[in-house]
Amino acid sequence: MIPDDYKLEQQIRNTQSAQVWLARDSSDAPIVLKLAANNSRVARRFKREIESMRAAAGAHVMPILDYDDSYSWYSMPVAVRTLHETSVPTSLEECLLVLEAITAALQPLHSRGQVHRDLKPENVLWLEDIYGARWVLADFGIVRNAIGFTTQQLTHVNGLTGSEGWAAPEQHHDAHESNTAADVYGAGAILSWMLTGTRPSFGHVVFPSQPRLKAVLRRATNPDPDNRYLTLDDFLEAFKDSTSTITTTLEALVEEEAWSRVGPHILGQPAQLARAVKVLPRLKQAEVHDWFMADRIGLISAISQACDDLSEDIRDLPYSDIDKFLSWGVIALRILVNAGQLSAAEPTATALFRATATIGQFQPAGTILDWLSTLNQPSQQAMETALHSALAWDFFQRQARGRWQSNNENDLMLRLREE
Repeated sequence: MIPDDYKLEQQIRNTQSAQVWLARDSSDAPIVLKLAANNSRVARRFKREIESMRAAAGAHVMPILDYDDSYSWYSMPVAVRTLHETSVPTSLEECLLVLEAITAALQPLHSRGQVHRDLKPENVLWLEDIYGARWVLADFGIVRNAIGFTTQQLTHVNGLTGSEGWAAPEQHHDAHESNTAADVYGAGAILSWMLTGTRPSFGHVVFPSQPRLKAVLRRATNPDPDNRYLTLDDFLEAFKDSTSTITTTLEALVEEEAWSRVGPHILGQPAQLARAVKVLPRLKQAEVHDWFMADRIGLISAISQACDDLSEDIRDLPYSDIDKFLSWGVIALRILVNAGQLSAAEPTATALFRATATIGQFQPAGTILDWLSTLNQPSQQAMETALHSALAWDFFQRQARGRWQSNNENDLMLRLREE
């Protein structure tokens, strides 16, 4: 029960789980009052919502002014508006403010392995109080506790937990297993909407046309959670980089060993192909390994995109540079395979094999075949799939048949030699 001296004035929202009211507190100050529906499942969810908001309390989390010890209601300040009421498309500056607010709000939750799971414009509000005007995050009702610390599972398998369009794809299947990457997706969907004015739908996010921004937002909303940014902080830094004036070069980033920025620098600038083909082969295996550890997706994406570009048009690039680049790509493949990342190695290999076969480069083909001959059975299967996906089997088969045959060749090399 709410206190007798609280006055309900106007109902804002009424759902199966809660009622939201404009109200007045005991001092006659305007507040928003949220009342839980009367059932046990909602009660557990409401308790988690209050506990999560209090644990995450900070400048960019909607403050809880008061709440009932039985977790049946809580009160909040009255916000000026929601982000949903903002006119879009909007500015990059406004996008940055929103992303900074979301990142700051969720840092305490993410550090404990919790996930908000309901990022959307309606849950980002503009608040003005004695602490200043800023964006704050609200509605922590479907926060997922860290794996192993959930005493009551509040979601079910094969049903959407979250909001259609804004929820990550994995939230449509088993939201209980989703991790902080789901919130990276939600934040990316919000920024894409702010910049394009187009609301996302399941499996489809519309991106702005600027290449650097598009590359960053596409990664944030990748359907595969493993291919998104690891954290909201990483996403925020990448977004800042994509909106800043380019004052550095690929050579400078490599020299500084700023590996987390190398991939986005290449992907965000279509004219970088010639520079990437010339610069990347200078990297030694230890440096490629450092890049892999710092930004696996950036490494994979940069190599794959450069190979795809070469397959379409080598422009006026010298064949000697192309040879060096394609041969160097085997270093990255070796690191991926040795790290057990076959699911990432296969599409990367597909792009590399396709470029080598399309251009007809014999020297890198030899380097690739030397490496293929060393692989174990699971890796051979992945690379054989890549050769067929790249439509490069016939090309590499001709190269394999022209090589000296050893007595201990693996199954993949024997199949390549078959008549």
